Amino acid sequence: MVIRKAKTQGFCFGVAITLKKAEETVAARGSGNVTTLGHIVHNPQMVQSLEDKGLVNAQSVDDVEAGTLFVRAHGLPVEVFEKANAKGLTIVDATCPMVTKIHVQAEKLRADGYKIVVVGDPNHPEVKGTLSHVPGAWCIQSPDDIDALPRASRVGVVVQSTWSGHGFTEIVRKLSSKYYEVRAVNTICTDTHNRQSEAEELAEQVEVMVVVGGKASANTKHLADLAATKGARSYHIEGPSELEPQWFEGVQVAGLMSGASTPGWLVDQVEARMEAISRRVS
Repeated sequence: MVIRKAKTQGFCFGVAITLKKAEETVAARGSGNVTTLGHIVHNPQMVQSLEDKGLVNAQSVDDVEAGTLFVRAHGLPVEVFEKANAKGLTIVDATCPMVTKIHVQAEKLRADGYKIVVVGDPNHPEVKGTLSHVPGAWCIQSPDDIDALPRASRVGVVVQSTWSGHGFTEIVRKLSSKYYEVRAVNTICTDTHNRQSEAEELAEQVEVMVVVGGKASANTKHLADLAATKGARSYHIEGPSELEPQWFEGVQVAGLMSGASTPGWLVDQVEARMEAISRRVS
């Protein structure tokens, strides 16, 4: 069996920066003195590694009484920053630059008089943070949601950094047919765009696609879904132990790619396991 790997593998630059900063912060401030709200990345192996080094995970800033609050790549709502400052916590802000760009673009559009539309999952921490920067913004997930939106003359649009590109295009088209003026800023990050393009291209060349990444990772799930739409049998796994030999029986060509929160060494382990399975089922 031939294994074809996507060109883009391992961490995206935003996740790499965040993880490095998290490790440095824990090392400098001591085990148990640095807290994050939610996991730093959607990858169980890296989450465990950071916890082993002393990073504490809390559900709410109300649960953090002292020390350092580490802001993960997704960012945090404005009100959480305000609470942390009021409690006297030291804040280390590792929000991904691409997420910060979305906040800036949304605020600029609002300042220019546009009603803001945020395309994304309203329950995703990144989107919650974006919405906090532009109170009163509308959040939608599909073209169907547009029918229920109120009237407005000028609409400004930003999008979750890990959103599916095709869906965003369709949403902007429908918004343009409803509103007099629509100004859309494509804030899907370059890494996400590249991985999604590679998923579609690679899926057309393989029979089976293995996508490695945390089950809670939105960008990884998108990759697996995209591969499936292109005809490949798609499997979303978190590690090599989840691979099943029957997936590869009779398979000549298999694809392998990863989400933005997946370390390169984990992809290498999955590839090695796929090669071992191939030797047994061939």
